[in-house]
Amino acid sequence: MKKIFKVLWGILITFAFICSFNAASNKTTLKDLKDKLAKDKATYNTVVDKQNKIKKDMQSIESDLAKISKDIDDYELSIKESKDKVVELEGNIKEKQSEIDTLLNFLQVADQDNVYLEYVFNAKSFADFIYRSSVVEQLTKHNDELIDEMSALIDENIEEQKKLQNKIDESEQTIDKLNDTLKKYNVTMEDLVEDHKDAKADYEASKKEVEAYEKIYKQNGCSETTSILDCVDVPYADGFIRPLVSGTITSEYGLRYHPTLHYYRLHNGIDIGVAMNTNVYAAATGVVSKVVRVSKPNVKNSSCGGNMVYVKHRINGKEYTSVYMHLHSISVKEQDFVTTSSVIGKSGGGESYDRCTTGPHLHFGIMKGDSYENPRNYVNFPALGKKFTSRW
Repeated sequence: MKKIFKVLWGILITFAFICSFNAASNKTTLKDLKDKLAKDKATYNTVVDKQNKIKKDMQSIESDLAKISKDIDDYELSIKESKDKVVELEGNIKEKQSEIDTLLNFLQVADQDNVYLEYVFNAKSFADFIYRSSVVEQLTKHNDELIDEMSALIDENIEEQKKLQNKIDESEQTIDKLNDTLKKYNVTMEDLVEDHKDAKADYEASKKEVEAYEKIYKQNGCSETTSILDCVDVPYADGFIRPLVSGTITSEYGLRYHPTLHYYRLHNGIDIGVAMNTNVYAAATGVVSKVVRVSKPNVKNSSCGGNMVYVKHRINGKEYTSVYMHLHSISVKEQDFVTTSSVIGKSGGGESYDRCTTGPHLHFGIMKGDSYENPRNYVNFPALGKKFTSRW
C-alpha cells in the first residue's frame, strides 16, 4: 500500500511539474523578448547583407543593361538605314530597267543578233563598217553591263533584306533578353527591399518593446527570467470581444492560398471586411506592447501587414496578445493602458504600401504566449461571409 502511495505521489508531483512547466512556458519573459530581438536583428542583418550584395551586382548589371539599351538603339538606327537603302536600291533598279528598256526600244530588238548584223552589214563603206561594228560592240557591252549591274543590285537588295531581317531578329532577341534581365533583377530587388523594410520595421518595433520592458523590469527589480505578467502591471480581463462594431468575415484562420503572394501559407488570424478609416478597438483590457509602423507609407509595396499594434492581456491568469494588422493609422503607443472602449487605430488595407492586401479590412489575431491561435476560440464571430453589427 505504501509503495502504491509513493508511486501515486510521484506521479502527482511529475504531473504538477509538467503543468507548472507548461504554464510557465506560456508566459513570456524579458529574456524571451531579448532572444527574439536578437533573432530579428540577425534576420534584419541577413536581409541587409543580401540587399547590399544585390545592389553591388546591380551596378554591373546596370552597365550591361546600358550597353544592351545602346545596342537596341543602334539596331533600330541600322534598321532604319537598311530600310532607306532598300528603297534606294528599288529606285535604282527601276532606273536601270528603264535605261535597258530605252536601249532595246531604240534598237528595236525583236531578234537582237539579226538587228545587230543588219545594222553592221548595211554599212556603205569599210570605215562605216568599222564604225558600226564598234557601236554595236559598245552597245552590247553597255547592255551587258546594265544587266549585270541590275542583277548585282537585285542581289544586293536581297542580301540587304536578309541582313535587315537578321538585325530585326537580333534586336528582338536583345529586347527579350533585356526584359528578362530587368524582370529577374527587379523582382529580386523588390522582394529584398520589401523583406528589408518588413524586417527593419519589426526589428525597430521589437527593440522599442524590449527597451520599454527593460525600464519597467529595472524599476520593479525583476530578473530577466521573470514573466511579464509577474513583473509588469498588466490589468486583468475576463475575455475578448470583437474589435469592430460591425464588419464581414472575409477570411478564416488556417492554411490558405494567399491572395497576393500566390502560394499556400498559414493565415494566423481572421480577416474582417470593413470600410477604410473605421475605428478599431482593443478586444480586451491590456497594455500596448508593440507598435509596428511602416517607415515609408508612400512607397509602393513597401510592407506586408502595414501598420500593426500588439496588445498584451492577462485573462484568467494567462498571457495573451491581440494583434491588429493593416491599420491605416495608429492612435496608441508602447505601454499605453487600453480598455475595450479604447480606439487603437483606424482600419486600412488595400493601400499601395501594403503588398499583402487586396482591399480594406482588419486582420485580427490572438496569441497565447508566443503562439498564434484561432481567434474563434476566444471571440464570438459569425460564419465566413456573414456580417455582424455589434461587438458581442
